Amino acid sequence: MTKTALPLLALCLLLLSGCATTYTTTAKVEKPQKHYIGMLSLVVNTTAEISQLDSLTYEQHIRGKFNNLENHRHRRQLEKTLARNIEQPSAQTRLVKSSDVFAMNTDISYSEFLQQVRATGVDGILLVKQSAYWHTTNSYTTVHYEYTSATTADTEPNAAYHTYLIDLDSLQPVWYANSTVSGISAGFDTLNNHLARSIFRKLRKDKFILAGY
Repeated sequence: MTKTALPLLALCLLLLSGCATTYTTTAKVEKPQKHYIGMLSLVVNTTAEISQLDSLTYEQHIRGKFNNLENHRHRRQLEKTLARNIEQPSAQTRLVKSSDVFAMNTDISYSEFLQQVRATGVDGILLVKQSAYWHTTNSYTTVHYEYTSATTADTEPNAAYHTYLIDLDSLQPVWYANSTVSGISAGFDTLNNHLARSIFRKLRKDKFILAGY
């Protein structure tokens, strides 16, 4: 093997170690009435199904779960990559990160929450919840030594997400997305990046956001 081929092989292995696949299905509650020009991202760790963003839903499933210390790094990275994908140079939609609006580890009442969201000027909330996370073993590798052998298992991280576009006037979802992201030796940042790209493409295809390409 030539000296030139070695760096190329290393690069290919690096790229393969960070790849992932995404499968997303969507459902429209109703035909789009408008293009959303501003959305606030809200990342919540809950298993609840969201049918409306009323005070009961907020108190039971959202309050204290979108700005707490747990999973803070994961939420910030997902919000960042959502903003990078949705705010394309030719897109006509902006995304406000909830982490830029609400203080960390601070209790926010339902009325305060709505007041601060509306103060940003957005017309929708993009709520993303990670419903499951698991590892699947893909293959085993055995290395034989002089007197012993060692076997290691390669695992693939997987994550399932539900995404809701909630209209800020009706406080009800107008669009749903169910996503499964499977990665090969990928961290949560790779899974989040693939999810964000998929969500942007689906929102554009379903005509809830307007983008030039």
